[in-house]
Amino acid sequence: MIKKMKNFVAEDIMSRDLTAMMEDDRLLDAIHVLYSHSLSGLPVIDEDWRLVGYLSESDILRPTIPTYLEILAQSSFLGNEENILFQRFGAMKDSQVRDIMHKEPVFVSPQTNIMTVADLMLRKQIKRLPVVDSSKLVGVIERGAFCEFLMEGGSKGA
Repeated sequence: MIKKMKNFVAEDIMSRDLTAMMEDDRLLDAIHVLYSHSLSGLPVIDEDWRLVGYLSESDILRPTIPTYLEILAQSSFLGNEENILFQRFGAMKDSQVRDIMHKEPVFVSPQTNIMTVADLMLRKQIKRLPVVDSSKLVGVIERGAFCEFLMEGGSKGA
């Protein structure tokens, strides 16, 4: 008799830690949450826990980095880049999360096959993927969850 393996899905490997931000929260508060929880990104939700966006470290860093043309336009090529970075961060830290979040976040449902989840995370270079059921945030899948899943031989969700 051949034993059929369970089809593993997103909810088998997702974390139910629902650390998230609201879209009208201050960016500085979001950065504090990212730093204090050692996270690379956060789902952004509304008051009904509906996923409305996603805020990543890249979203925060991107607007602070001067472009190549901005550096060339300076009178000196050396020495001012860090000042620009801090000035730009200082100017945006009191803005709201909604101002820089991804407004069309990538997410999966709890019943999405884990092969589809893995492919999506690799193709889109996603470190943390929200899991949404009926428009509401129910969990997050981190890339590290796949390593744990493989080490346990799939026993986590069995």
